[in-house]
Amino acid sequence: MQNPVPILFFTLLFLIFLHQSFAITTTYNVLNFGAKSDAKTDSAAAFFTAWSEACASTRPSLVYVPQGKFLLNNLQFKGPCNNKAITFRIDGTLVAPANNNAANWLAFEEVDGILIHGGILDGQGAALWACKKSGKSCPSGATGLVIWDME
Repeated sequence: MQNPVPILFFTLLFLIFLHQSFAITTTYNVLNFGAKSDAKTDSAAAFFTAWSEACASTRPSLVYVPQGKFLLNNLQFKGPCNNKAITFRIDGTLVAPANNNAANWLAFEEVDGILIHGGILDGQGAALWACKKSGKSCPSGATGLVIWDME
């Protein structure tokens, strides 16, 4: 009869590795950090805090933006992060400030392995284009989304 100890040992080792490969994702819902979905209140600080916690985590992370309209002034999501498994999921709308006077509205920099999907980016360009059509002196407008130095 074979010794069952090696079989049990390798089975246990396999289960441990299998469990680690299905690591649980930590969700950072921007509402839990004070974001307001009213399209009027600047939620940049709440988004930045949710991002900072996801970036600092060593576990797979999800920054979650639920349905609603979230006003965001200029915001930079910067790495490097402690993990390469961050998902930025947008089920709502990100709304730019109405003044159209920012160089870069949303920027991701040095964040390897990020997945960004879903949602709507509302740069509020209609007022800017109406101003430009009128021939008045208008702001230059903002670059909506900038992605730098990422793999």
